[in-house]
Amino acid sequence: MGRQLVQSANVFFSPTGATRRVAKFISNGLALRPRDFDITLPAAREKSVPLERDEFLLLAFPVYGGRLPKLVREFFAALPGGRRPVAAVVVYGNRAYEDALLELYDLCRDKGYEVLAAAAFVGEHSYSHVMGQARPDAADEEQARFFGFSLRQALMGEGSLSEKFLLAKSRRPYRPYPPKLPFVPVTSRRCAGCLTCVKHCPVGAFADGDPKRIDAEKCILCAACVKLCPEKAKSIEDDEFCDDMAALAAANLDRKEPVTFLP
Repeated sequence: MGRQLVQSANVFFSPTGATRRVAKFISNGLALRPRDFDITLPAAREKSVPLERDEFLLLAFPVYGGRLPKLVREFFAALPGGRRPVAAVVVYGNRAYEDALLELYDLCRDKGYEVLAAAAFVGEHSYSHVMGQARPDAADEEQARFFGFSLRQALMGEGSLSEKFLLAKSRRPYRPYPPKLPFVPVTSRRCAGCLTCVKHCPVGAFADGDPKRIDAEKCILCAACVKLCPEKAKSIEDDEFCDDMAALAAANLDRKEPVTFLP
């Protein structure tokens, strides 16, 4: 006899919006009563996530340099533990998800969660408009909904996901975090002072709420301010970095498809 669940808690971190959309599509296919916990902004991460006993947990996070964002690992420490069915999902920018999905799987297992399924979906790359351009798109939405539907079917069974499927493409120990880059986005004269960047910064990096002053110690270069600025007034101007990104984009223009793992 399978698990009898009627509700899901959907927890996601999504500075540029792609991960949020993937989580929504999966939740629509899952067709359980959803409770969304968007932990993108600092104030949301200061609150506890009150998971209920009989509740499915959908976790969706972006990939940064082949790993989970460090602040996601920090947030995980505050999540309630205990045995519960979970889906682990990462969203990457059409390059590679590397060790991030295995890392999320391990964090879930350390909490005592039963990882029922896992997936890696594609969103537009944070630093590029051509890598994963405009994704997730309609085809991604269809696959995400089907993954959610498949999760609903898996909940009727008793199996869970074997780590051997994830180890085929990832590794332990995980790849090191890339070094912190020595620059922040710059602001052009087009800035209209609308404060969209300030309101959507996931780490509160704008000094004194000034859209033209970014605290380099706080900034995680998620590029939310670059992607979300309605005036296109934010950009990354470091020449070496821009050259590296152009080469990376040229090598990763071919469309990569979502990868799903079910028991």
